[in-house]
Amino acid sequence: MPQAAAISRYPSELSEIPLQLNAEVASPSQVREWVAELFEKNHINLAVALAESGLALYPDSEDVLVISALVSEVQQDWPRSIEILEHLIEVQAGNTPAEVWHHLARTLRCDGQYPRAHAVAQQALQRHPGSAELMAMVQELSNTYPN
Repeated sequence: MPQAAAISRYPSELSEIPLQLNAEVASPSQVREWVAELFEKNHINLAVALAESGLALYPDSEDVLVISALVSEVQQDWPRSIEILEHLIEVQAGNTPAEVWHHLARTLRCDGQYPRAHAVAQQALQRHPGSAELMAMVQELSNTYPN
């Protein structure tokens, strides 16, 4: 059991992580799953580091972009979240779901970019007219920050 001896040299929190790490590079879906698992176990710093590593390895992977954007949102790193979501929308090349647009508009609002959040929400609602979340976001932004 040389592997167990190696793990014991790390802080006890690492021994609780149920990840099967090896010398091979993880796939984008593995990165997404591991980051989510780390957050679930409240290993936030490790989740953030793994998300950033995933972005370095797979800068155009929807799996990695989605989880990295969520990590940034949880950390309330609005500029980073906006950057990642905008890149995700670019990667999705016209096939962006309403939920991603909603996250971008919400993140822009949280960053204090109200007119831009409103414009993004309106544009997204034109693409997804049936989205209740986007309708509510447009209504909220129209009422709170009228043009």
